[in-house]
Amino acid sequence: MHTLVDIAAAAAEELERARTSPHGRSARALLHDGALRHTLLAILDGQVLGDHAKPAAATLHVLSGTFVVHSGEAELRLGPGQLAVLPGPRHDVTAEGDAAGILTTVAG
Repeated sequence: MHTLVDIAAAAAEELERARTSPHGRSARALLHDGALRHTLLAILDGQVLGDHAKPAAATLHVLSGTFVVHSGEAELRLGPGQLAVLPGPRHDVTAEGDAAGILTTVAG
């Protein structure tokens, strides 16, 4: 059986969870297939997902808001509808506006 996800509804739910979180962010697994993982990430305006290591491979597809990713001196700004490979080996993420996106990773 195939798993279907209503992305718009899931993003709205995750943003609502972020609004009730003391950290202003929330995430949940959407789909997972072997080492491939799709995670819905919601971060409220001005909140930060602190410095962390990048998995073996990672992309971010922005659904709403803007994510600003810093890796060393480099800055990557992603807005709605944009998809990019996340920089590494370490980075942090800040939201401008309440932001939601799909983080796709390959664990390894």
